[in-house]
Amino acid sequence: MREYLDTLDNAAFGAATEVPPKFSSHADPASQWTGAQKCPAFFAYADNYLINTDHAAILDVEATRAVRQAETGVARTMIDRTLARFGLYPGALVADTARGSAEMLGWLVYEHGIERYISVFNKSKRRDGCFEKADFIYDHDADT
Repeated sequence: MREYLDTLDNAAFGAATEVPPKFSSHADPASQWTGAQKCPAFFAYADNYLINTDHAAILDVEATRAVRQAETGVARTMIDRTLARFGLYPGALVADTARGSAEMLGWLVYEHGIERYISVFNKSKRRDGCFEKADFIYDHDADT
């Protein structure tokens, strides 16, 4: 029981984000309420795999809450763990847009020299009432 409760404080689960979940499962509080598949929402985990694409070999697997911050953080963990276990260090990383945050791309490219094949996480066009990038126009002459 102690091990399970400690997991809730792990960076891949409860500590992944400071935002409290809208719903919690009484049976499994580490799971995440998600509607990411554009279907009715449900409690779930995310499976994250680090795969050597040259040899089609799974090098590491880690489950996280189904929240982008957890999935991004665990990518770093799996890269570090694969280096420690197997002495393998990637020259490039292919991933989905969830890993395309500025923080993650900076960690990959500038801190570790890993070439990235990841779409940049782009929120320039919003549909949730927030300001969009186009709402801000820079006036060079007035510097505003």
